[in-house]
Amino acid sequence: MTRRDRLLEQMGITQWMVRNPAVLRGERGVRIPASTKLIIITDENLDLNSQLLKDIFLSMRIAQDDVVCINSEQLNLIPTPITIPCWVLGGETHPEGSKMTYFSPVLSELMTSISAKQALWKQIYQYDENFNTKAI
Repeated sequence: MTRRDRLLEQMGITQWMVRNPAVLRGERGVRIPASTKLIIITDENLDLNSQLLKDIFLSMRIAQDDVVCINSEQLNLIPTPITIPCWVLGGETHPEGSKMTYFSPVLSELMTSISAKQALWKQIYQYDENFNTKAI
């Protein structure tokens, strides 16, 4: 602890550290590529190579490369309105300005719960024109 830190502590002054200085400068921290077809919003570390996720992407007819994962803090840093479908995985966050948002529990719960899988599929099927999921 430096002398300055001790003096500030004795005066009862709390020191704060800026975690995202780019935000203070007005820079956007999250860039969404134009090729993105799905934004996954989750605070867990997600492995896009999971078989369940691969199956979901296959049913949506999107490639893994067309998916962007962000956390709930980064959600506030992307421009609105959000025209790309969003999938909130295991959270209560609602993306502002998003017209298509899917909600499901965390991936580990989604893997084991048939009812959660059914609920997610119903949501995806509801917006099937975006993913071509209807049978011909």
